[in-house]
Amino acid sequence: MDAYIYLISAQYVSQARFRDVADALVKAAPVEARAVRLETSGDGLWHALDDLTARLATRIELRPIGLPFSQSLEKWLPNAAASWLARQGENAPELYFATSLQTDLNVIHAAANAKVALRPIAPKPSGELGKGWDTPPAFRHHLLVCAGPRCHLKDAPNLVDALRAELGRAGQSSDCLVTTTGCLFPCNAGPVIVHYPHGNWYRVETMDDIRTFVSGALRAGTIPRSLLIHQTGDIHEPA
Repeated sequence: MDAYIYLISAQYVSQARFRDVADALVKAAPVEARAVRLETSGDGLWHALDDLTARLATRIELRPIGLPFSQSLEKWLPNAAASWLARQGENAPELYFATSLQTDLNVIHAAANAKVALRPIAPKPSGELGKGWDTPPAFRHHLLVCAGPRCHLKDAPNLVDALRAELGRAGQSSDCLVTTTGCLFPCNAGPVIVHYPHGNWYRVETMDDIRTFVSGALRAGTIPRSLLIHQTGDIHEPA
């Protein structure tokens, strides 16, 4: 069985809008297909590959979606897929990485000339200021959780949901501002959580790691050394 995986980089797109595009892509595909969001939320590329392999796909094309598509991701994604492939054994499917859409002049022409609905724009003083975006919420801990593509591959989005749930169980939700971020750079050490004001960086891979982080770093005020990967050495925000 042939199959496609559409690869979408869309960090600031709502889940509902992503799902609309993903569903349309999968419906229009000429073969069995999946759409993967490379950042922020949802199952990652390795999960999609596992799913299609379980459905007996023998040839899978990875198809980047976006105009333009990130050059960095274009270089990294084939290697990430190759890492998955190296673990599959004799019955592994054939994998291919498609050329990005910006090289197809027909696609560029279609985008440039698409007939789309228009909304008129009227003058609006201070229109760039969002409602309620004036002051930070009250919190004692600021947690930066990487949901960039490399941490996403290692289930960072699921860990974000699990972290929020564990904060609730531990009675720490009101004390913590949880912010998902793009790449925090030590990708090979991810998924990464940075804890301010202390400036400690942690590798949090599993539910047990989340419980250890919350009970130690947040409730007890200690440093879970088994998770620690870096310290800035300075307090950056008032506790």
